[in-house]
Amino acid sequence: MPLSKYFRLEALTLIAFLATIPIYSPNHLLFETGVFDVPTFMAPFANTMLFSTLVLGTLAALASGRRCPERLLGRGWVVAGVAAYLTGYGLLIAAAALPGVGTGAVGALSGFLLAAGTVELAVLWGSYMAAYDLRQALLWCALSVGCAALVGLLLSSTTFGVGLIVFVVLVLASFPVPCLAAWKRPRGGARPGDLGGGAKAAGAASSVQEAAESPAPTRRARLASLASVSGMPLAGLMVFAFMMGARKFILFDVVNMELLGCALGAVVALPICLLRTSRPLTTLIYRMLVPAFALVLIVLNSFPGTTMPMFFAAWLTYVFYGAVAILALASLAAVAHAREFSAGSVFGTAVAAFALFSLLGLGCAPTAPFQEEGGGPALLVVSTFYFVGVIAAALWGFWRAGAGERAADDGLGARDAGAGADAPAQSVQARCEALADEAGLTPREREILGYLGRGHGIAFVAATLVISESTVRTHVKSIYKKLGVNGREELLAKVDEG
Repeated sequence: MPLSKYFRLEALTLIAFLATIPIYSPNHLLFETGVFDVPTFMAPFANTMLFSTLVLGTLAALASGRRCPERLLGRGWVVAGVAAYLTGYGLLIAAAALPGVGTGAVGALSGFLLAAGTVELAVLWGSYMAAYDLRQALLWCALSVGCAALVGLLLSSTTFGVGLIVFVVLVLASFPVPCLAAWKRPRGGARPGDLGGGAKAAGAASSVQEAAESPAPTRRARLASLASVSGMPLAGLMVFAFMMGARKFILFDVVNMELLGCALGAVVALPICLLRTSRPLTTLIYRMLVPAFALVLIVLNSFPGTTMPMFFAAWLTYVFYGAVAILALASLAAVAHAREFSAGSVFGTAVAAFALFSLLGLGCAPTAPFQEEGGGPALLVVSTFYFVGVIAAALWGFWRAGAGERAADDGLGARDAGAGADAPAQSVQARCEALADEAGLTPREREILGYLGRGHGIAFVAATLVISESTVRTHVKSIYKKLGVNGREELLAKVDEG
């Protein structure tokens, strides 16, 4: 689907949600200039909010399983989530603007209500953004995160009164679009934000059909599949949350690098959605681009602490984590787009993980290893471990491909030279479509057959469709059975015969 197709201006209200989402600590800068005593109010507020988000996000992920994937998109949940969000922010604003309101109890109550609203709105926005494939989601996430960071920089530099008015407007603009989309969704129909109407509704129906046809995996198997398809994005999001909680860096004592890093990270991430490559985009991102950026930071961090390269690395690290967070959000939207996992499962897990590592970061921030000049040696150790992990994961992926892992997966690998190997891709696709019609394949099986017919292996298909390899194998077995073949060679021969 082209990037320009189905352009919807209202989707840019995601900027308002990201600029005000309370689990991201820089969004609290405006309120720290309020009339309440900051330690008395903010500690109960932040701790209660993050812990509640961890618990409620986990419950949301568990509640949005295979049997009830769209439970949190129901109208009752939408109303309750919005009411909690507005009430929580109402208490926070009253505490910041009115003397005597900012007590610890009010802070804790505000934090709990905002946690409940944040989890619900994160799922709603995730379901809305799941209408886009990876390239489109990356475009929207880069634009939204970059603009939200710029809004945060403006709010942190303005007066409290003006900033508060702008913040209230942003809060009111942060929820109507995904909530109205969920409210209008027919029961059992397309997801909020789905594009193309009937085609997407048909896709939703096909997902139900495929779920009914396939055996229900165990909870452990589903967790393993979710980890395999979203592990790298979630890891990036968790390290981002930890670093933003543990490290505060004001560039030239003026600019908050947490916000500037996200703005510059958007500039770095945005061109990726325009790249054209024969590799799956997820492979390009997590095996090449992110590891290359991490390698540059490892080299820069090896210089002495008083040198220019080390200073450059200090602020470039924020740009790296900003870009990683954007790529993570886009990748998670693509995971939900693939329909293997519901938006509640994906984004409930994401907000819970973000809250957990924000808590860990805030807890580590006051300790000695995180307080020394330059942010403390512990932060450098954490970053280095993540950089090395990213590079190691990329090397492992390349090793698997080089060792012929894709060829070994159920006998599926690169297409052998033969009668139909040099046929035009359009001709192969047409023959695959004809076979799919004849065998009555589901839309997902039809899609996978097209890749198999062109000689791609399971790993390639999984990375391209942003689904787990185990799910691809399940579909491949079903395709074999419906086409009456016993393996790769017979499948390719059948495709060549048309």
